[in-house]
Amino acid sequence: MHQSRSPAVKTALRRFRCLPVKICLILVITLSYVALQFYSGHWGTSRPVTAYSSREDELRQYQMKEVDLDFIRRAGLVDHKIADLSDSDIDGMNQTELMVTVHSYLDNCDTLCKRRLRMGLIGEGGWEVCDDEGVRPRSHRCLVYSFGNERVFSFEDDVARVYRCEVHIFKASTERAEYNRSSLIHVHPYGVGRVTEITPLGTELHTFADIRSILNHAGIAIDLVKMDIENGEWSVLSGMLLDKQLHNIRQLLVEFHVGFPPNLDRLRRIVRVMRSLSRIGFRKFYVHKNPRGSYHHPHFPILRSRNYEIHFLNSKYL
Repeated sequence: MHQSRSPAVKTALRRFRCLPVKICLILVITLSYVALQFYSGHWGTSRPVTAYSSREDELRQYQMKEVDLDFIRRAGLVDHKIADLSDSDIDGMNQTELMVTVHSYLDNCDTLCKRRLRMGLIGEGGWEVCDDEGVRPRSHRCLVYSFGNERVFSFEDDVARVYRCEVHIFKASTERAEYNRSSLIHVHPYGVGRVTEITPLGTELHTFADIRSILNHAGIAIDLVKMDIENGEWSVLSGMLLDKQLHNIRQLLVEFHVGFPPNLDRLRRIVRVMRSLSRIGFRKFYVHKNPRGSYHHPHFPILRSRNYEIHFLNSKYL
């Protein structure tokens, strides 16, 4: 004969049945919080950003020297005036002046693109393209070079789909096998470098000029060049400037890696590359700081980024 359960037993059983649901809810809330912190960049800083009781406490914590706004406004060039700097001007700058110049220039636009279109993902992997007349990808014979792609092809897929561009993706690989991702997208097993070489890791690099020759694109205008080559951009761009490979590129999209913290020689080299790009007409229509690379620098009063995604257009085409 079935024996009825007491009210206390029934209550305990109901609570036991609800336990998995409660555990799931706790897990969902916890994972949501973790995802929010991760994507908001709070876990990407090299040092935790803490609420301080006073500005003096913060300065002591990071051994920072206060830099006033008047100095930043005076020393931090934000537009094409950087083209007026001479070598002696750059050599005469101390680390603080160079630091302020580099971050002020990379952090600010100096031209207007009236219509930007996001190609690829909204987050990492996507890039902005200026669709203004003159600099937009051409409707016929559009040509795109993409350097440094590892896993995500959303940018290249969208450029090929929207503009019908011929897209070449360069991935330095030891496999040495070319393949076509689609009828418009071609993947090459080598990357771009300051010199043409086989690296100690066995990967193949070619100068930008050599790549153009290999693909029979020498002298042909390129609509978009996207470059994310993990700190190699400074030497590659120096070589492209020396070889005069940038004059017929309509848009240049580069992730610049400033370093933490860059030394004097590196800062001067960075300023010289930025100056040269400005002198031949490249203007920044969009900039984006990578939130996962933020840090406190001893000579800057606010958080800085190690990496900037800079979107240039060639003003000669406007």
